[in-house]
Amino acid sequence: MARKGFAERLLETGTRLVTQAAEAVLKDPRGQDAVARAVGAAQRGRKKLEEAQTRFMKAAGVPGRQDYQDLAKQLARIKRKARELSHRLDEAGRPGDGPDGPTTH
Repeated sequence: MARKGFAERLLETGTRLVTQAAEAVLKDPRGQDAVARAVGAAQRGRKKLEEAQTRFMKAAGVPGRQDYQDLAKQLARIKRKARELSHRLDEAGRPGDGPDGPTTH
């Protein structure tokens, strides 16, 4: 069996110590509260960053994610309407089609 190198032993020891510390923090109500506050702060920070990014992109004339989603919805509606109109034309027959088939002028 091969012996573990120094780096592997160091990584295992570090991982074990971090796990023990995290468990100790999460068992303590003060630690739980601190983690909850940190998560809340991270979420608020992410929201602020996204808002700033959206403003910057808008100022730079770059469409944002919501713009693309709105365009995708509009395109889907246009495609659906085009299919409906095409179906209606097929049911009604093409212009110039009579009971004897297409007319030629």
